[in-house]
Amino acid sequence: MYALFHDGFEIQRWQVFVAYLICIWACCFIVLLANRALPTIESIGGFLVLAGVIITILVCAIMPHSKGGYASSAFVWREWQNETGYSSNGFVFCLGMLNGAFAVGTPDVITHLAEEIPQ
Repeated sequence: MYALFHDGFEIQRWQVFVAYLICIWACCFIVLLANRALPTIESIGGFLVLAGVIITILVCAIMPHSKGGYASSAFVWREWQNETGYSSNGFVFCLGMLNGAFAVGTPDVITHLAEEIPQ
């Protein structure tokens, strides 16, 4: 978020890694030490996910009409833009496919965590 509002700021790879570490350890401590707070956290997360879906659908439906139309079919399905900094297009493609795995893995993890919550 800082980079979005400060034009001169350039994100470094180590900063992304540190942000991931902070998220991982925060989640680990919540699961280990705040077990009673998990139902509340899950309810907040569920609300945020549903709100995000609704906002995303609205933005996708509204914005093309205000910016001059949709992208061409060739741009969506044929053109490839590797702006990640990695030289291997195959590696970048596989990284992009991981998002689909996370879409399936997240509900699985939440289900397993919900099984551990005492009733």
